[in-house]
Amino acid sequence: DLTMPIRFLIGAFVATCLSLLAGPGAAETTPLTISTNNTPLDRKALEQLSQESFRRIGVDLKLVSLPSERSLVAANLGEVDGEGLRVAGLGGPGGPYPNLVQVPERFVRISFVAFSKDATIPLDNGWDSLKPYRIAFINGWKMFEANAQGARVVNKVDKPEQLFRMLDEGRVDLVLYTHADGLLLARNLGLTSVAPLSPALKEVDMYLYLHKKHQALVPKLTQAIRDLKADGSYNRILS
Repeated sequence: DLTMPIRFLIGAFVATCLSLLAGPGAAETTPLTISTNNTPLDRKALEQLSQESFRRIGVDLKLVSLPSERSLVAANLGEVDGEGLRVAGLGGPGGPYPNLVQVPERFVRISFVAFSKDATIPLDNGWDSLKPYRIAFINGWKMFEANAQGARVVNKVDKPEQLFRMLDEGRVDLVLYTHADGLLLARNLGLTSVAPLSPALKEVDMYLYLHKKHQALVPKLTQAIRDLKADGSYNRILS
């Protein structure tokens, strides 16, 4: 009985023809995986803005969470397809993660501040204001690693809850975090005596990075983000 082999051959032939007609890459449906260690509100902004901008260029997106330093290393090694949100200047030949390409259009602007139980601590001298104090921040947050190492004692932890518990227990004088998420976290932990200090340590534009194997997508994604801002979708999503 040759019915089954013949049917099999015909099916295989048809599948091959359809694949050839569809063209190279047409069957590629695997989403790009972006890793992040952002705070909850910033992660939500990254997720929603990225989903819409990637949708506009016909690419599916998957967001995963990794510890901060590991997230950057994984993206640089190509274990994931990209990383964000991060400060400018981390990728390219002159950066610490040379396999990453920065998408040049800003995603969000974030206020980085110091939180304390002592509202009288002055921060008028910016980063130098931290020198007399015991501080803590998230391991792998590059801006703090670059600018806050001159403090009297520097602690690095993996989770934001650890930061605020250390502050509440008097083990540090200041914790460095983002303004909006820090307020939310302190409130959720019931830490009514913890508050952000003024002025902010830094107002920073944050960007998405892609592994260089996806460099061809960077101009398209840049334009998609600009279009989001131009047509009002950007403000609507962030609101």
